[in-house]
Amino acid sequence: MTERTIDIELLVADTPEDAPAVEPNSRVDVSVNGQMYPTAKLTDGRYVAWWFEATAPPPDARVATEWVAAPTRYLAAATLGELWENPTAFDSLTKSSIS
Repeated sequence: MTERTIDIELLVADTPEDAPAVEPNSRVDVSVNGQMYPTAKLTDGRYVAWWFEATAPPPDARVATEWVAAPTRYLAAATLGELWENPTAFDSLTKSSIS
């Protein structure tokens, strides 16, 4: 088996203008373990999932401030799901990257 690194990025907005750049009309809600997560394609080719229910506003809405970016929609949504289930993990990951 060959090992590879896959980058998953947690994005946190300091201001509402910090929203990631997404391709228009690229939103698809992805089911992970029976829970729906909104995802969209970033302009750099990765995908992003963000902190809202399936009735979420667009990823660049002023109320969206935290996103998970990954190479696939499912990976972004699944990672978001895990962090949603354990908010302390999200806090520890974002605090360690800031310091």
